[in-house]
Amino acid sequence: MHHSSTDFLIIGGGILGAATAWALAQRVPAGARIRLVEAGMVSTATTSQAAALLTRVRPDPAMAAMVAQTFAAIDELNSVLDEPLPLRQVGSLHLATDETGRDYLQQTANTARQLGLASDRLSADQIRSLSPWLEPGSDGTALFVAEDGYMDPVQLAQGYLTAARRLGVEVIQNCRVERLLVEQGRAVGVETPKGQTHAETIICCAGPWSAALLAQYGISMAMAPVRSHYWISEANPKLFPVNSPMVILPDINAYARPEVGGLLFGLRDKQAVYGDASNLPEDIHGYLFNCDPDGWDCLEAGYSSLSGVFPALEQVGIAHYISGISSYTPDGKPLLGTTELPGLLVASGCSGGGIALSGGIGRMLAEIALGRDPFTDVKPFRVDRFGQVDSFSEAFRIQCALARSQKISG
Repeated sequence: MHHSSTDFLIIGGGILGAATAWALAQRVPAGARIRLVEAGMVSTATTSQAAALLTRVRPDPAMAAMVAQTFAAIDELNSVLDEPLPLRQVGSLHLATDETGRDYLQQTANTARQLGLASDRLSADQIRSLSPWLEPGSDGTALFVAEDGYMDPVQLAQGYLTAARRLGVEVIQNCRVERLLVEQGRAVGVETPKGQTHAETIICCAGPWSAALLAQYGISMAMAPVRSHYWISEANPKLFPVNSPMVILPDINAYARPEVGGLLFGLRDKQAVYGDASNLPEDIHGYLFNCDPDGWDCLEAGYSSLSGVFPALEQVGIAHYISGISSYTPDGKPLLGTTELPGLLVASGCSGGGIALSGGIGRMLAEIALGRDPFTDVKPFRVDRFGQVDSFSEAFRIQCALARSQKISG
């Protein structure tokens, strides 16, 4: 039987809710109660659709600190879990084929140096040796960052939750939060089909559903649901070795990594594809955007550029197409921290980087919830940094979708 109150209540059991639960459980005073409430089954919504590239080099120092904290969290989880997490630390290979990409490579190398990360220029032969499917051409140049990696996002989320449960966190599944309880201008709990729960602090990690939930209380979440999609090729272990690196292709807004003997590759839409946060289904599996729902237009638009560096694309079959939802903000940075409603914190708007940022976001939210100074600068992520916006308007949703279309990094 569940208690009708708790000290900390986390809405959402995806990667951010899971990371926050674990970080909070490590820091709360003895006897403090933490409850996580998930609408469906934990880590099965947007988390399960992520490509999960863990790239350390970020131009914003606070973002870089967040990713570094995720790697630290993985190391710490491995010391307490029965089985180590399946981190594939294969490095990232950044290939440029024109001047824009070469500028990006130089900026990445400079930032890596500032962060104390090693990066190396690669010859064409080295590129082909690391990634046999990749053809750099005569003008191609590449940078390799050895400390980057990727992993299964569901297993990372489950790792956070397993460790959190061992520290006493209560996890309730199949229990959708329908509304917040507000008394005298303060959030004091939530209402679900299973009843009401009161809490001293509420942390909303409900992903793209956060916008509609919180709009009822005058909180404008400056983000929109934007399509994030990728394809997985048929298996070909010789062409796609399991230990080959992730590949970032800045000139064609694409990325790739090994996936069960095949190649997972993503293209960012040149034409903005977005949804309506006020009209999202409870279960997003099978959800398709109304523009180019099967991704063929996007693949066709990027096919010529992609096949130039991936000539085997002409022969390798496509085994799977995954279309998911990412919550994008206009500047591509998450919305984290306090809101104008006392008692309510949020973590959302990760703009396709939630897996890589998860450890840092969890720690930051835990520190804010406990009234401590966050380990890195919170200003770039303030929820109110865009002012009052209409996050459901067509113009704003296009603005958020363009943030994805113009993204060239991993």
